[in-house]
Amino acid sequence: MIFMTGTIFFKGKPNPRIANAINITSPHAFRMGMKKLQRGGLSPKERNALVLGRNRATAQLMRKDLSIKERKQALGISRTRIPIH
Repeated sequence: MIFMTGTIFFKGKPNPRIANAINITSPHAFRMGMKKLQRGGLSPKERNALVLGRNRATAQLMRKDLSIKERKQALGISRTRIPIH
């Protein structure tokens, strides 16, 4: 018997370790989460989660009601380079 672990859009179960590491409240928190994930080497799933976090910060920039502080933080996260390995 084969169990389906996801759909086309949502693949597999959420990983709480990755979810706890990635934080888009500030650029510093995002970089610390990236360092935490890099300790054991970056898997493709972790790299994809980092890219999704960065894309979420970029999407936040499109909102019109962001404060100047929030806009600077989202801009800092969106400019963060994500390592390949």
